[in-house]
Amino acid sequence: MLCYLGLGGQEVLLILLILSLTIVPQIIAIVHIVRSTLENTLKLIWVLVTLFIPLGWLVYLLAGKPKE
Repeated sequence: MLCYLGLGGQEVLLILLILSLTIVPQIIAIVHIVRSTLENTLKLIWVLVTLFIPLGWLVYLLAGKPKE
């Protein structure tokens, strides 16, 4: 299927690298949000921010993460 798109091995590896650098931190942030001691409404807001705002996970980890 990838040859129909004109993608070779290097392009596929680049796409996988970019996806792993964006999706993995997002999943880590969501897991941290769910396990945190925040109120449920704040958890919902942060999960939505993390999912729908580009680099929302970075905003959470820098600004929204509760101090433990």
